[in-house]
Formats: sequence, C-alpha cells, structure tokens
Amino acid sequence: MIRSLMALVALPMVASACASSDTTDELAGETSADEALDGKADGAVDGAYTYFEVWKDLRKCASPTCGGYFFHRLNRTSTVCHNGQSKWSCYVPELDWGEANLPDELKAALEDAAVRDASSYGAIALVRGRFGAKTFPGMGNMGRFIVTEAWVAENDSVSEGVFVKAHDNGIRCIQAPCATVTEKALNTSRHANIAGIDWSAGGFDDDQISKFWDAMTVRPSGVIVAGDRYTFKENNQWTKGRTATAVYRRLEGAQPCFVGGCSGQVCSDQEGVISTCEFRPEYACYQTATCERQGDGTCGWTPTAELDACLANP
Repeated sequence: MIRSLMALVALPMVASACASSDTTDELAGETSADEALDGKADGAVDGAYTYFEVWKDLRKCASPTCGGYFFHRLNRTSTVCHNGQSKWSCYVPELDWGEANLPDELKAALEDAAVRDASSYGAIALVRGRFGAKTFPGMGNMGRFIVTEAWVAENDSVSEGVFVKAHDNGIRCIQAPCATVTEKALNTSRHANIAGIDWSAGGFDDDQISKFWDAMTVRPSGVIVAGDRYTFKENNQWTKGRTATAVYRRLEGAQPCFVGGCSGQVCSDQEGVISTCEFRPEYACYQTATCERQGDGTCGWTPTAELDACLANP
C-alpha cells in the first residue's frame, strides 16, 4: 500500500504553458539536520514538525492487539514509536483526543478518513501530535497517540510528492512572477518561497481553490499540499511552483474571533491585531456589530440589516 501525505495551498494562479517538472525539489529527501532537530520539534500553529499519516487497522483479531491505528511520519523513512523503536509505521490501540479541542463530529470525520485511508493508495487522513505511554491489562504498555491537530484530504485524488505546509507570506510585487507563498516541508527544517501552485493534478474546482486561498491567507496553519517541484516561465523569468496532487485542510472546532484595530474595525482570529489610526465614519458601525465565525469558517462581521444600513450611511 502506498503511503504518502499531502497538503495543498490555494493560490489564484494559472500555470504557464512554458513549464517543466524535470527539476530538483530542494524540499525532498532527508538530511542529518532533520534528525538533529527531531527532538526539538516546535508546537507552533505554523510549525512543520510532528505530522503523521494515520490509517485504521482493519485486521480481524481481538482488541487491543488489533483494531487501533497505524502512523507513518510524513516525508520520512522512519517513525519513532511509543516504546522508542524506529519503524516505518507504528501501531497503537487508540487515539487520545484530550488536547485536540474538537467536537465529536470532527473527531468522527478524522476517524472515518482513517478508515478510508487504510484501503487507499494515497493519504486521506493526517494528524499532528505525539506518542504516549498507556498500559493495557495483560498486554503491558501498547501506547497511545495524543492528537493535537487533525487534517483530512479535500477529495479522493492520490497524494504523491513532498508534503508541505503552505501559507501566504505577505510578499507583493509590481510585476509577476512573485513568490507570495512560503512552503515548509513537513518534519524537516527546509522551506522555500514559490510563485505558483498547479492545481490540475488534483482536479480541484474553483470553489475548492477559493477555500484553499482563504485558508492560506487567513489561518496561521495554512493548508497542507502534497506535490512536486516544477518551474515555469512568466515575463521571461523562470520561477518555481509546486503541483498539488492532494490538498488537506485542518479540522477546527469553534475557535474564538477577536475585535482589533485602532478603531475596533478589524474582526479576525488573531488577538491584538493593530492597524493604522486614521478615522473613517463607517468604523463606528462596528461598535454594535457581532464579530464571529462566518459560514465559510473565517472570522468576520455578521451581516445584518442594521449593519448594512449603517455602512451605507455612516
């Protein structure tokens, strides 16, 4: 069974017809530096360490020996299990959701994806977290996996290539090409800035691509993309991008939204957002408006007739 994980970045970009995939991917492979940093893995929301593919054990034997979950560390040839042994994949009887802050329906979504992953040639489910000890009666310490993040593939495309976490880096240029996306190879210290994503390999539609873009620009965790390096030419300049064979978005519960900005005009998922302090009359409209998660999962001002009227005539 082929085991590879991938995350996708959304970018409003069309790959140039003058493109080449016959290019070295500087984020591929393993280095001694990666091994040295494993014990110092960061837990930041935009960090790149401790990510695993997870799939359900479908063997038919008595629990806890069977029926749990297997884990494989993304972009790496080995996984360090709960008992310190290094293997390609590790088995534990159960998931520990205590640190994930997810409602039951999202836990079930990850577990369902793990079942589908078990019979897929690509990665469907992935998690961030760590192995821990747990003793089972008569069996000793068989371990557990403590989930801190859960991610599920956007569709059933087969993941191939390097798994990277991608997000908008804020770089803006007067002329293309412009390396507006930073990609971090999962479970490594390597990263790069790229100017494009080729969505054709994953078969994503415009609505999906728009949601990827929102996640990349609004959420610190960005998206996870699996794919290969390619180069393309734009305005007579060669630049690099990544194909998107599979894309993953993070499963997130109801996270708080925060009001920020000098005049309280900004609604976002970041506490303490600052802005310039010019005054605009419409800013007063937000003093009685509601800042909360909207239908697309992003933070924003909830539209009402009163707010619309105020903004029309501040």
